[in-house]
Amino acid sequence: MAARPLHLFEAGVVSEQRFAGLASAPAVLAQSFADALSPEKHIRVPFNPRDRWLSSARESCRTLADGVASSLRAGAQVGVLGGECTLIAGSLSGAIAVEPDIALVYADAHGDFNTLATTPSHYVSGMCLAHVCGRQVAPLLWPGARKIAEERVALVGGRALDPGERVNLERSKVTRIAFDSERADVAAVVAFARRRKIWLHIDVDVLEPAAMPAVVFAAPGGAPLSALADLIAQLAAVADVRGFEVCGYDPTQDERHRLAPRVAGLFTAFASRPVAA
Repeated sequence: MAARPLHLFEAGVVSEQRFAGLASAPAVLAQSFADALSPEKHIRVPFNPRDRWLSSARESCRTLADGVASSLRAGAQVGVLGGECTLIAGSLSGAIAVEPDIALVYADAHGDFNTLATTPSHYVSGMCLAHVCGRQVAPLLWPGARKIAEERVALVGGRALDPGERVNLERSKVTRIAFDSERADVAAVVAFARRRKIWLHIDVDVLEPAAMPAVVFAAPGGAPLSALADLIAQLAAVADVRGFEVCGYDPTQDERHRLAPRVAGLFTAFASRPVAA
């Protein structure tokens, strides 16, 4: 059993200036992740907002997609330290280019499944999962972005939904799995992911705000830290997790960045990932 090398990317993708704090998350998290996971490569994806933050986000996503694809082709596992969930338009595109049958486990307090017809805010990150599932959100299209079939997607959590977003999900083929303070259904996630190639997306606001207060849109009723650690560890054991990403951490709300090692500690199962013989 050979160890699969880990390539760690920093990609502070943010689509609106009001959430600029998220752009600094990768730089704050990087040392804690490097200490915990010992990546073979550590790559920074440029993000340089100028007049239009959305244009800069698109540019960074294209660069990230190329980098993820290159690392997967080299036989590495990929880790992405992100800003907004919007970065999935890049990371997942890169993964699908190499692994067309990959499935997505998307853990988030929110659904991110609005479209222009249902969004109350027009916030890009609130539409990004719908976008990668092929819901046509024309102004958000990333040139060359690849889509994933809804039946290969599990939304884990999603406890805070807009009314129209709820309807969108009910009419979709996305698998929805409870993951909150009342029920953290790790077994259902494991059943969905077992023996599949997986891209794992974690927005830390899926956690209870008392455990992870450094987020932009805190939602009460989240899962405890121990449940998320268990979820990630079990996925590493039963699935071929080709890549993972962490989003949503806002270091401007974390005094002395004390939560950064806690976030990194959730992913130690990927420090040395065996490849099946």
